[in-house]
Amino acid sequence: MMIRILFTALAALPLAACQTGTDMTPATLERADDATLARVKSVLAEAVGRANIQLGQDDLSANSTITVLPPPLSPNETASPAMPTVFTLVTNGSACFLVRQKTGETFELQGVDCAAVEG
Repeated sequence: MMIRILFTALAALPLAACQTGTDMTPATLERADDATLARVKSVLAEAVGRANIQLGQDDLSANSTITVLPPPLSPNETASPAMPTVFTLVTNGSACFLVRQKTGETFELQGVDCAAVEG
């Protein structure tokens, strides 16, 4: 029981640090061309620990939410409990980051331009 409380507290720590320690605001990609999407997918692959990344249908130049779909079913599977992994694209004004919504873990997107969402 004590371990569960400790893990819950530790999981919430990065999220709190991300929200209170810096001025991160939701953002969108300035360009959603093939080169930019390749960079985003590369960072996402490292974040979720898989080589092949399939994104949800969101338009990343108009939406700050990025969804990584679970791997496809194998030929021997009929169902899977796997859920999509959701990230939020944010900026601090000079760099772009992906924040895993469930844990608050942050990943920098080097060489990717994004713009803060107005509002």
